[in-house]
Amino acid sequence: MSRWPAEPIALHLGGAGNVLAGTPLAAAAGDWPALAAELAQKLAPGTRLDVRLVDCWSRYFLFETPVGVSGLRDSRLLLDARFEALYGQPPADWLLRADWQAGAPMLACAVPRALEQALAGFRLARLAPATLRSWNRHCATLPATGLWCGADDGMFNLLYWHEGQLRLVRQQRGDDLDGLLALELARLGAAMPAARFCSGRAIAGWTALEAA
Repeated sequence: MSRWPAEPIALHLGGAGNVLAGTPLAAAAGDWPALAAELAQKLAPGTRLDVRLVDCWSRYFLFETPVGVSGLRDSRLLLDARFEALYGQPPADWLLRADWQAGAPMLACAVPRALEQALAGFRLARLAPATLRSWNRHCATLPATGLWCGADDGMFNLLYWHEGQLRLVRQQRGDDLDGLLALELARLGAAMPAARFCSGRAIAGWTALEAA
């Protein structure tokens, strides 16, 4: 028997349907209990999965711990409070994670806890929304100042950073990217950066980055 673990099976959770290893599943998009039941029929317990979640099922936001708060426990409580203030939903229903960086704004992300529970019988090689996957893959090679737009399933996810520090994380449905950019950059008093990157849907004049 091989000592190497098997390659994880790709599971794509889309806004209109789910696909396991290239084969569409019957469970409706966003019906996590139905997804759990179907996967249990098709896969052995403990199967390794690489789960890609489209951004419409996730929540992104910018989080910064206040001055004087350094403990992880207090920071997590504040992360929960920030999420609830932004989205008006109980943080207990979501799995929240942040790129913990003391003294600096950070990218925070949330995925439905019901999804985590639906996948509890399997080993997760990775569970990450589309924009976060691409950001983690490319962020180390990006210029010090720039703009990123993850566009997928009718959702814009904007990230703007200046001199290596995140200044904006904004998630919005719709198709008026120019209007959203003008509003947010004006609010920050920032000019449109020359370096602009996109993932998911292509945007004219922006540099497309390979998906993770």
